[in-house]
Amino acid sequence: MNRLSALSLATLVLAAGGAIGLSATSAGATSPAAVPHIRAQPRSVMVDHSIKLIGTNFKPKRSITIEECSETTWIVPQDPCGTNSIILKTNSQGGFTRSLTVQTCPGGSNTGPGFSEKCYIGDLRPSGIDVVSLVGAAKITVTGP
Repeated sequence: MNRLSALSLATLVLAAGGAIGLSATSAGATSPAAVPHIRAQPRSVMVDHSIKLIGTNFKPKRSITIEECSETTWIVPQDPCGTNSIILKTNSQGGFTRSLTVQTCPGGSNTGPGFSEKCYIGDLRPSGIDVVSLVGAAKITVTGP
């Protein structure tokens, strides 16, 4: 075998090996799972008024509890959520559309006339030994008269 043929053969073997490695890597790769998300319309609302919640990427046909809280993550025994919650069932694609009447955020200090505070609306779930999170949390602004 002449020198040029040996070099061509080595190049061909390396290219084939690279292509095989690339296709094996691509075949074994997985796409990240879709993350649950809640969108609120409108995002700014006066206390005791309703907003529309649109949820996507939750587990299909499951009952979930959506709560209004002043934080998205906290350590037990803290509880930045009040009593404002709704229970709903996701559809076959893991989505939902529902209304919620907002209240002042629990623990909020701005409750006088003309107040404005940030609140979060999501599915309350444990996320560790002593940590709780609002999954899919939508950030809203609650205002006062």
